[in-house]
Amino acid sequence: MAKAKRRQKLEPPCLRTLPCQQLYDQPLDEAKLRKVLVELCAEDGIAENEIELKFFDEVPNDWPKTGSYDTTSELLKSYPKGRTYLNKLFEPPFGDAKGWKFKIIYHVFNNAPGKPTVVHYGGSAEGWDGSSNFNFNKELMRRYIGLPKKDVFAYPTITAEAAAKLDSPSFLYFLLKMPSNVFKNVFGAVWNVTRAAKWAGGHGAFVPSVLAMNFTKEESAKLAKGAKKLGVSPFACFTHAAVKAAAEVFGEQPVNICNQASLQTRCFPVANQGKERDYVGDWLIGAMTQVPAGAFTLEAAQAAYKEMIADLDSCGPITQAAFMAKAYGLVNSGAAAFQPVPTFNDNAHILDRSLFMNNYGVRDMPDDCPFDTWNWNAPIWLGVNTICVNGKTTTLVGSSMFGHGLIEDCRDNIEATLRGIMAKA
Repeated sequence: MAKAKRRQKLEPPCLRTLPCQQLYDQPLDEAKLRKVLVELCAEDGIAENEIELKFFDEVPNDWPKTGSYDTTSELLKSYPKGRTYLNKLFEPPFGDAKGWKFKIIYHVFNNAPGKPTVVHYGGSAEGWDGSSNFNFNKELMRRYIGLPKKDVFAYPTITAEAAAKLDSPSFLYFLLKMPSNVFKNVFGAVWNVTRAAKWAGGHGAFVPSVLAMNFTKEESAKLAKGAKKLGVSPFACFTHAAVKAAAEVFGEQPVNICNQASLQTRCFPVANQGKERDYVGDWLIGAMTQVPAGAFTLEAAQAAYKEMIADLDSCGPITQAAFMAKAYGLVNSGAAAFQPVPTFNDNAHILDRSLFMNNYGVRDMPDDCPFDTWNWNAPIWLGVNTICVNGKTTTLVGSSMFGHGLIEDCRDNIEATLRGIMAKA
């Protein structure tokens, strides 16, 4: 099982593209971008007719006054309040079979130099995991500004040690727990889609509501220093703040945290890789943290984070369970779409009181490229997706269960907790 091919090509009904909103501080050149985009995609077998690159006439607004804003609608007049880049998934052509022909999508709204140019990106959600989509864009920007090409498409095989550990769990036990997990997943999905009705405090439909919480370099440095002073990781700060916000705003606490984690360096290392994390492929699993009843303190969040990292490093039981749930799932590749499927056989149930936590960690883009902000989200029960690029921590908070006002309150609650940690710097 662990020796299976690293990725598979899937067809609908799985989502084909990973949606993301990017901001640049300079307009993008269409001819130059198209050339390097087609060239880079071809290196992983993506044909030009599977790419959509479109430049729109609409000029975005100026930069939002603060980093906490209504995602797309404060940048583009054509998007009313509450409507985000994610809504494109539910509208033609992306919400029907016509949209599935594209594996890579770039919708560009150019602005004047120094003003925000908006890019709505749909990355490969079948062949690449989430952080690999970031790596793809990093290499794209390297080539866009004329830096030498790097070979980012690696196809490493799993190490013998990792394969032995990941193949060690009982497959009979895996089968025996499936009825219980399928029942919980289906029940959670039916209940929470019902809760999306307006009478239950939802949107009126199961659609995403997503809000930005982007920090400046100075604020990001304060958060890191404050966390260090408290003896915790920034990851623990985010999970603590998100669980606390859900309990205080929604009136119910997550029962688990579905942590998105890559096994690339741990189980599929590339020869002479060193600390390089720029490869593009599919090594994602959803490592589960169970949240006990009661306050999820900062200390508890840090302990859970350390347990998860130790388990990932050793291919322990959490990692084994997550790996099997993906490998034997009906959808078993790509960026997160394999996890909401009712047959996902792990104690996740992300459609029912699950915090979907995705942190790409500390990353970088070439200094001379016009890139400014990377924002993406998995708005299920509660999604918190965050990354620190070139010193700026940018985050989206979202849900498809709760109304826009509740998500604003949740985002503000998370931000208040994090700013309290900044004050410790």
